[in-house]
Amino acid sequence: MTYETFLKLTLGLQKQERIIDNLYKNKIDLNEFIDPYHGLITLLIKEIYGEEGVDWFSWFCYENDYGTKDWSKTAVYEKKEDGTMEIVKEAGEVRWGATDENGNPICYSFESLWEFLESLRTKP
Repeated sequence: MTYETFLKLTLGLQKQERIIDNLYKNKIDLNEFIDPYHGLITLLIKEIYGEEGVDWFSWFCYENDYGTKDWSKTAVYEKKEDGTMEIVKEAGEVRWGATDENGNPICYSFESLWEFLESLRTKP
């Protein structure tokens, strides 16, 4: 998929999400109406980029709020061997929502997500 097509698809989805969210705030629930369309988009992304690709696409759109989420607002915890939780990153530290194995940010913008997804297409 070209970047231009990917951007149109993703920005269109973002725009529709905002419209639906605003309607929901005004007590108009169209979620059941739009669910089939989300299913079609998911099917398309999965066909092009595979299961891993659709997971990253969904994460970027819904958990990372289309690349606008500020991940520095909350602390990051890890579970220790004894079952307790420990803070590994304090709130307020600048950080990205996702990084590669070297700690470099990935999937933080439309373009970086597209590049990452395209790299999945070249995997054997």
